[in-house]
Amino acid sequence: MDEIVTAGLKRWPNVPDCFGWLALDGRGRWRIGQERQPITHAPTIAFIGRNYLADETGRWLFQNGPQRVYVELEYTPFVWRLGPAKAGWSLTDHTGNPAEAPSDVHIDEDGRFLLAAHGRIGVLHDHDSSLLIEGLRTRTGECPSETVLASAIDEYMGGRDGRLNLVWVDGAAPLPVAPIQSASVAGRFGFVPRPAPPAPPLGA
Repeated sequence: MDEIVTAGLKRWPNVPDCFGWLALDGRGRWRIGQERQPITHAPTIAFIGRNYLADETGRWLFQNGPQRVYVELEYTPFVWRLGPAKAGWSLTDHTGNPAEAPSDVHIDEDGRFLLAAHGRIGVLHDHDSSLLIEGLRTRTGECPSETVLASAIDEYMGGRDGRLNLVWVDGAAPLPVAPIQSASVAGRFGFVPRPAPPAPPLGA
C-alpha cells in the first residue's frame, strides 16, 4: 500500500465506502462510472494496482487514500497474462505482480482457463489461451491431436473431466486440469463479485 494511502487512513479513518463506481473486466481493465469507461492513464492504473486488496469478507477494493472503493468483478479478482520463461512460462496478474507455477488449473463451461497461484484466483486473458493450450497433454503424457484436444475441451465445457494435464515447466510434474462452473468460482475461492453496502437497519 502506498505511503500516501496509509497516511490518509490515519488522518481520516471514517470516510464512507464507495460502491458501484469501479469495476474490473475479464481482460484486467479497470472501468469507472455508470458507463464503465476504461481507465487508460498509466499512473492511475498503477496506483490502483498497488492499492488493490480484499477485506475480511472477500470483497475486493481499491484503497483510495482514506476511502475504500469496492470493485465489481466481471469474473475473478485477478486476470492472468502469460510470458516466456526458461523452459516454460511466466505468470503475471493484471496489477503487475508475478507468480510462480499455478497450483490449480480449471476450464469453465465457456472454455475459459482459470488458474490459482499464490492465493490468487484469476481467469487467463483470452489472448493467451492459445499459448496455454500448447502445454496441454493427455494423462498419458502425449501431445493431443486437434481432434482429441477439441473433444477434451468439449468435455470440460460440459462439466466433465476431459482428462488433460498442463505441463507448466519442462521436467516438472504435470498439473491436472479440472472442470469448473463459472457460477461456483466465487463461492469456491471465497470472493464477492458484486460488493454492496450493508442494508440499513430495520426501521431506519
